Amino acid sequence: MSVLGPGERRRRYAWPLLCLLVLALLGCNRGLWTPDEPREAEIGREMALAPGLIPTLDGHRFIEKPPLYYWVMAGAYRLSGGPSVLAARAVSVVSGLATLALLYAWASAVARSRAAGLACAFMLATSVQFMVSTHWVLLDPLLMLFTTVAAWAAWWLLAGPGDCARLRGLLYASLVVALWIKGPIGPVLLGAGLAAYVLVERPAHWRRLRPVVGCGLLAAMVVILALAIYAAGGRSALWEWGYVNHVQRLLRPGATGHRQPLLYYSWTLPYAVLPWVPALIEALRPVHWRRAVPTRMPDATGMPDAARMPDAARYGAVMSAAMVLLLSLSATKRETYLLPVLPLLFLWLGLRAHQWWQRGGESGAGAQSDTGAQPASDTRTMLFWRAQVALLCIYALAAPVAAWVWTGAPTLPIVLAMLAALISTAVLLFHRRAFGGTSGGRPGAAGICALATAATGAAVLLALAGPVLNRTKDMAPFMQALGRRVPGGEPLYALHVDETLSAEVPFYTGRRVIALAAAAPMLPRWLLIQNVTGRQGKPLPPDYHLVMSQSFGSGRKLTLWHRQSSPPAALSAARG
Repeated sequence: MSVLGPGERRRRYAWPLLCLLVLALLGCNRGLWTPDEPREAEIGREMALAPGLIPTLDGHRFIEKPPLYYWVMAGAYRLSGGPSVLAARAVSVVSGLATLALLYAWASAVARSRAAGLACAFMLATSVQFMVSTHWVLLDPLLMLFTTVAAWAAWWLLAGPGDCARLRGLLYASLVVALWIKGPIGPVLLGAGLAAYVLVERPAHWRRLRPVVGCGLLAAMVVILALAIYAAGGRSALWEWGYVNHVQRLLRPGATGHRQPLLYYSWTLPYAVLPWVPALIEALRPVHWRRAVPTRMPDATGMPDAARMPDAARYGAVMSAAMVLLLSLSATKRETYLLPVLPLLFLWLGLRAHQWWQRGGESGAGAQSDTGAQPASDTRTMLFWRAQVALLCIYALAAPVAAWVWTGAPTLPIVLAMLAALISTAVLLFHRRAFGGTSGGRPGAAGICALATAATGAAVLLALAGPVLNRTKDMAPFMQALGRRVPGGEPLYALHVDETLSAEVPFYTGRRVIALAAAAPMLPRWLLIQNVTGRQGKPLPPDYHLVMSQSFGSGRKLTLWHRQSSPPAALSAARG
């Protein structure tokens, strides 16, 4: 037997980590897409121009969330030399990469196998919800990073050989940061998961968490945050942040509260973990829930200690189940709310999938009975594996096929993407028999091919999405042309203004948007009209002529109008 040297081991694991980096950076050069991206990017720009505690959008208070995420984005703008789409998106990209790195290190340590860490990291990186959200200008990836850090610290407090004040400090510091990113939901989610794990698993060292002291600290931080908001914005700002956006929105959401039925996550979660639904179903089998003999825990030198390590996969499963249950109890639900759950979910799925793929070579060879029939459990395992292979092939080929249908022509990028997808699926289909031990291949070869196919599918999707969809979703060219046409120093008057328009115009032109009523008796010299489905306005006076027009999908159209006469005196006075 040959033993890999340190340099060979580093090179062996360098290329998968490089693939994760490429996946994180692909598709970051697209424009700002609705929903959310224009609004978040513009709030960060205004925070960079006028730092403060209360975020603003187009000069108006926007206090749905605490300011920490916007402070980070403002810092990214300052470091990059000014507001830009790449700087805004970098916060989500870096948060996603850091989460993957932590999950890889965590799973590698508890399984004592870098292959297990790579399985967890690659499965998370290629899941649909994680992949989309970490390439979106959104605060949830940053929240996910710090809840994952807190969950990691809590795990080592519960499973470690001794009490560690530094880990406890990291646990509660991460929860305080999560509080300042999105309010109490981050600490509450993680607290629900830890409470469920302690009740179900009864770990011996649960008192190391110091739950009473920790809850008191978090309660004090909520009070401090509330007092800071009150000092900066008064009672109205405190009411809007504390009640409207953290109580009323959860219990009785209005038109913008994303009200969904109780079982919403029962079909959203399978979509979020695509293409790993068969792995999820296989991991739910009762055989995986039997308590295994704990493995010996490595100490600081890498040698096993006398203490016993609990099953980290069970930790991830119980934590994620409790967090999904808590999210389901709220009246307001969105797919992005699942982001703090996904790293723990894929800690469970990745470790179980790695065991599943390693056992594949043993289940097919020597698992038959004297009659030549395979046990029912092995038959079910093979069925799940075949379903997983089929879904991965569809996942890899879906993006180039959809892009071909959307554009109606096989362009060079689409052809290259199709070729890459076909090669990866062909390799997976060739090695799939290694799972059953009938081809003489290594037991883990089929699992490696599965991860590579998922990575190819994700890379193809990220590479094609921007060029294909930018024309109908990116308003940057229209807004930049608008800024050149309208005289400098003037605000922009508009009809049918929403959050998107209030963000896109100032982000790309630096102008404020002044919303006019649809029935306004006097109209300005330059007028921007947004026609959204179901909101058609009355015809303009005949002295207006169309300057620019562009449709953004089937439900949104922007038109810029101009007339030669001077603006009415009332509008001039209002502008002044």
